[in-house]
Amino acid sequence: SSSLSSPEEVFEQFAQFLIQHQTSMIAEIEEADGSDVAFSKDGWGAFEDSNNDNTKSGGITRVIQGGNIVEKGACSLTIIRNGVLTAERAATIRGRQEQVVEGSVDGDDGLVIQEGDIYSAAALSVVLHTKNPFVPTFRSDVRIFLVKSAEKDGESVAWFGGGSDLTPYYLIDQDIIDFHTHLKKMCDDHFPANNNQYNLSYRQMKQSCDEYFYLPARSEHRGTGGIFFDDLPATQSTSEFVRGVAQGWMPSWLPIVQKNGSREYTEEEKHWQCLRRGRYLEFNLLYDRGVKFGLANANPRVEGVMVSAPPRIAFDYNHVPEEGSEEERLVGILKNPKDWV
Repeated sequence: SSSLSSPEEVFEQFAQFLIQHQTSMIAEIEEADGSDVAFSKDGWGAFEDSNNDNTKSGGITRVIQGGNIVEKGACSLTIIRNGVLTAERAATIRGRQEQVVEGSVDGDDGLVIQEGDIYSAAALSVVLHTKNPFVPTFRSDVRIFLVKSAEKDGESVAWFGGGSDLTPYYLIDQDIIDFHTHLKKMCDDHFPANNNQYNLSYRQMKQSCDEYFYLPARSEHRGTGGIFFDDLPATQSTSEFVRGVAQGWMPSWLPIVQKNGSREYTEEEKHWQCLRRGRYLEFNLLYDRGVKFGLANANPRVEGVMVSAPPRIAFDYNHVPEEGSEEERLVGILKNPKDWV
């Protein structure tokens, strides 16, 4: 296809990629997990039966519970077609658009998003909560958002967003360095410093990740980060980057699983993991945009929104890690994120 594909074409190709990628990634996770536990499959809307109707909205929520490696994991596909923007949602998007235009060289093509415009969205998200405290929780998503003007000859515009990050319970520095090195190489390949119209770089996306996954009340970041990007104009070339992000998820995380997945741990270490998972839930319920949106009103798919919650969590009153301990070292890094590469 030409490099000047329409936003609709970029959207459709990307949606089909997400459907395939969900299936292939789940096979990889099940193989790495090595238990007899498989992902459940809960299809709705267009995916309720086996024929995927690509005119309707729908999704597939797939969950694994009680595996060898993954205590609870979810891989969710959602495709929304022909939704209508409310005034509030249109205003939110306009505000984000204005920020992007200020920060970029050329801005977008000048489509002003209005109430009543037609939108489509497609997203694939993954959260893998690990059984072993020495293997970090892995979270990632990629998404595309398409808006078609209700007037102006039905002009359309689309953006990508996404990222991936780690939430460790014990800091094994080399694992975090390797993970960030993988991300940096991928970003450098797609957005070379000397030829980068989108003003994007690993540094900038890493900083966005640190800023997004932050618990202000505790002055703590949720994990050791990764990359996070939003409002990236959707073209053939940015589509390749975003596919690269998704295809890099397992190669960046599975080596950590292979190293530490069968490492022995104590009950105290497991309890610490459960305490830290409490922060994960705090972030999701209070600050995560997608979760807040999904919980704002009566929602028949509420289980799909809450699917990223950890399986077991502990809240102890005023738990302070022992001085000089590995637990204390982790909290130090979460309060002051560092550059891993």
